Amino acid sequence: MSVFRPVLVPIAVLALSLVAMGCAGARGVTEARPALPGSFPNHTLAQIQAQLRPPSADTLRSFRAKASLAVRARGRSVNASADLRHARGDSLYMTVSPGMGIEAARVLVTPDSFYVYDRINQELTYGSLAYATQFLPVPLAPEDAFLILLGLNPPDATTGWTLEADSSHYLLRSVEGDRLAVVDPSIWRIVRYEQRTPEGDLIEQRQYSAFAEMDGLFLPRRIIVRRPQDAANAIIYYRDFTLNPEPLSFPFRVKDGVKRILVDRAEPTGASETGQD
Repeated sequence: MSVFRPVLVPIAVLALSLVAMGCAGARGVTEARPALPGSFPNHTLAQIQAQLRPPSADTLRSFRAKASLAVRARGRSVNASADLRHARGDSLYMTVSPGMGIEAARVLVTPDSFYVYDRINQELTYGSLAYATQFLPVPLAPEDAFLILLGLNPPDATTGWTLEADSSHYLLRSVEGDRLAVVDPSIWRIVRYEQRTPEGDLIEQRQYSAFAEMDGLFLPRRIIVRRPQDAANAIIYYRDFTLNPEPLSFPFRVKDGVKRILVDRAEPTGASETGQD
């Protein structure tokens, strides 16, 4: 079991700057960034894809984290603390607390369904994963959440990619031009990922920063997610993180009498809060 506990970056500071890349100090983690490998910028696409799929990532079964969240979605802004528990191939459980020790929401995502318990308004919203992104506190596709939340989601091996390099990064672009993955070869991690429509409109952007080394893997402590078409942005900052915790439980309990809302269709989305891309 591995743990890192970075010093807390106040969520208000994060909310003021979606592109802030500086990070606070931490105990028990490697802060120094390795130098660029000597073969840069001459790695092949196959070599880069292999580096992005480290064998040690296959040993990850679960994680638990305490995080600060700054979320803007559907015209609302929320700063909160969250406790996340995720078992690979199984369930994601999250509690959200805006402050003063008040637990405002509980979230459970299973392999085929999602449940959001609003404890303030005493409502339980649930449905299939097809509609989950619009209702979860963090706008992520739940099918890939485990690796995305660890910054270990590699480029799709079945997609055709072209390769470029700038002064310090590799840029992988899909042949169709709808996806971009920016790779930092000093740590062999994706630091930015974008997906766009055939017309070029941004569907989702993820940025990873404030990396820390754990058991030979560089993992991000800060993740920024943007989904302009859903009018949703989120910042996750991990204050405390544990890999492969034992045991891992999902205490999702709902009181009797809570209003239950089954979602069986997609909700309309609003305009982008961040302008046109």
